[in-house]
Amino acid sequence: MCISPDVPLTLRFNAPLQPGSEKLEQRERFGDVAPGQTSLMLVPPETMGTGERFRVGVCFADNAAPACATFLLLAHPGLGMREVKVSRQPSPVAYYQQVAREAQDENQRLREEVRRLRAEREVPEGMRGAVASGWMGTKGIACTELMGKRTPPKGNALDSEQVFGCRANGSVAVLVDLTNPGTEPWTAAGAVLRGAQGEVLKPLPLWQSAPLAPNRPRIDSPSRGRVVVEVVATEKEARGTYTLTLWDAEQQRTVTLGNITFP
Repeated sequence: MCISPDVPLTLRFNAPLQPGSEKLEQRERFGDVAPGQTSLMLVPPETMGTGERFRVGVCFADNAAPACATFLLLAHPGLGMREVKVSRQPSPVAYYQQVAREAQDENQRLREEVRRLRAEREVPEGMRGAVASGWMGTKGIACTELMGKRTPPKGNALDSEQVFGCRANGSVAVLVDLTNPGTEPWTAAGAVLRGAQGEVLKPLPLWQSAPLAPNRPRIDSPSRGRVVVEVVATEKEARGTYTLTLWDAEQQRTVTLGNITFP
């Protein structure tokens, strides 16, 4: 917010302030600093250069979060503000702790994805690349055919011909071979794996062999394509039974497959 010489600025808050909590950079240069129960009045310096910056902070008297707030004061010869109303929307500390944990989990997933992408660029293709990247290990890539175990789909936009659950070093994947009985092409735009307790595994970018063309009456077998959904997961993770949901860009034609497991 802008401040100008000889133009007092009053910050008014919708929550009580903690007495003595105000902190102001170069406080000695200000003509006056007057904290109140729900306000803070400042008299800017008489001499200050345009663009000069000062930070001012306050803390609140309740136990909600955020506990404190900091503002940047920008010196301007004519745009100084006289009053600013600050509306704080408090939330329980537990909410911010949960947000922080989710951000840490997301950052870890992104770091793993970056590591894998960098590894892919530095290794050869084919089996040599799988060995060099560490995907195969001593047991190789293990896959299990799931068609006999999965939950029959209800209301799916596409038909599933084959389903495999696979596990390699550091990741698991679902391989789904689909046919399109509809009249319009279908391309997977998103996917999610949800566990029995509601936990969600976020996949890496999907891979699809090609847009799935619709079934044509003059062709004996409908068009068939494969979608691969991969999730970063250690040996101890991704245990149990999951439900896979795929959707297109319009999120109108979906495919849901239950009883997905990994070796």
